[in-house]
Amino acid sequence: MGSGNFPAKNTAKKAAVIGGGLGGLSSAVSLAARGYQVTLFEKQPTLGGKAGTLTIDGYRFDTGPSLLTLPGVFDDLFARAGKSREDYIDVIPLSPLTRYWFADGTRITSDLIEHFIPSLTKTFNIPESESKAYFFYSKKIYDLTHSIFLEKSLHRLSTYLSRETLASLMRFFSIDPLRTMDRANRSFFKDPRMVQLLNRFATYNGSSPYKAPATLNNIAYVEHGLGGYGVADGIYGIVSGLERLARDIGVDIRTGTRVERILSGPGRRVTGVLAEGQELRFPVVVSDVDVLTLYTQLLDDADAPLAKRYRRLPPSSSGLVYYWGINRGFEDLGAHNIFFSADYKKEFSQIHDEKKVPDDPTVYVNITSKITPADAPEGGENWFVLVNAPPHDGRDWQRDLDKTRERVIERLSRELQVSLADHIDAEGSLTPRQIEEETDSYRGSLYGISSNTLTAAFLRHPNFSRRWKGLYLCGGSVHPGGGMPLVTLSGMITADIIAGCV
Repeated sequence: MGSGNFPAKNTAKKAAVIGGGLGGLSSAVSLAARGYQVTLFEKQPTLGGKAGTLTIDGYRFDTGPSLLTLPGVFDDLFARAGKSREDYIDVIPLSPLTRYWFADGTRITSDLIEHFIPSLTKTFNIPESESKAYFFYSKKIYDLTHSIFLEKSLHRLSTYLSRETLASLMRFFSIDPLRTMDRANRSFFKDPRMVQLLNRFATYNGSSPYKAPATLNNIAYVEHGLGGYGVADGIYGIVSGLERLARDIGVDIRTGTRVERILSGPGRRVTGVLAEGQELRFPVVVSDVDVLTLYTQLLDDADAPLAKRYRRLPPSSSGLVYYWGINRGFEDLGAHNIFFSADYKKEFSQIHDEKKVPDDPTVYVNITSKITPADAPEGGENWFVLVNAPPHDGRDWQRDLDKTRERVIERLSRELQVSLADHIDAEGSLTPRQIEEETDSYRGSLYGISSNTLTAAFLRHPNFSRRWKGLYLCGGSVHPGGGMPLVTLSGMITADIIAGCV
């Protein structure tokens, strides 16, 4: 792909980007590649947002996302700047993908479809034809939705007038929008373990499989058909690569710089930003902060109709995170490990209905040192341990943190046949309240609003504002939603709207 040629900077085309998460970096790169003079402001000393990095006593941890899917999204972003993603980010295909531990003692390792189907037949006694039928169904949903729901704005008429969209709308019911994920999965499989494994993909956007539409079953194909990936320097290697790309093509990145307010003139026309007490003029402002943070803190417009709507919608789940430096290795574990609860429906009900941390939580353990050994001291492992939790509601999370820690250690010790507490060499934690404070995400939700309604995809905030002229939005709380590929796509969609390409 080479170094390419991107347009010379035109000082008449200036844009400010507020927030240096993946969405903000994506929009900044896309705009700079189109000739805009871009200044990116990030209040934290480093970029990344939820996709941060943390080191404790020699153990390095990613603080948020852990599995990369749809790496082609990043290839496309780098191509916009005439660059090659391979020169900035080292992506590693994973096979196998995830090791699953069920409450009844069953264990299975997931993989790409051609390897996974034989494992399903052997472990769950599922006929090959049934597994193939499911992945065909999942692929069909993906094929019908990805270019419309993920790559384009759902809030512009031009999207719906395209031949591709009209053809997809003619097959609307093929995307299975009227059943829940769980109901659809139970229609394919009788084995409750297989259903539980597939229902798990609702957690990829912080939702419940017992409420979210079956359209989200396309995630099963994304992971097992298109593949899951690691990154040589941890997921934070994506952030580092994008930061280097942005600087290479002229983006002015200002970390440790808080934007206090978005400036505006008559008719709610955006005129710039107030950053660290200094008024800076920009005709275009892109917000990569949570929608409610934008309206309440940066615009002083908490009663805006879309802010009111966003406040009424159920936020996605949050999480309790434990960063454990483990002073020994575990051959039974891979980079990605899931220890399922015994009653999945009860677990999601407690999170989304009772607003409590589950009594018997599913435990996710990500170990990046399995991919990048330097992430842990020699002979050790860095465990990122996540338990899904309700969003922050004002509570003191310490009791939940302590009680859940005991339950997680007891479960993992039993499964691994070891006294795990004896091997925790370094430790840190993260609660929904901390997530809210550190990333400005509403109530510490990990993915903006949940997808626990059939219309959730259409209720996310647009990538532009009709109320505030010159204001645009990206990030996990706006279209197309949370997760690394989607957040990155949001920045690209926003830049295309600004540049008049759609």
